[in-house]
Amino acid sequence: MDHMSIKTTFSLGKLYCNTFGHRYRVTKKVTSHINEYQCMLCNCEATNDDKGKLTQLTPQLKDINETLVSFHKKKKHAF
Repeated sequence: MDHMSIKTTFSLGKLYCNTFGHRYRVTKKVTSHINEYQCMLCNCEATNDDKGKLTQLTPQLKDINETLVSFHKKKKHAF
């Protein structure tokens, strides 16, 4: 019988974030009011939602942000 081991990783950063909250820094400026953030301790990613609050950065939101960057650049160069 094969022995399967479950690998768990303990991170002080994750423990700190669960207790006190994340320490985000801006990693990408999408538009003047939408940014992408990454926690300096646990490396989780977040972005602004449509109401301006921080939400977890999903692949779908990442694609939306890329599209916004594209539109924003086109608009900026049109003027």
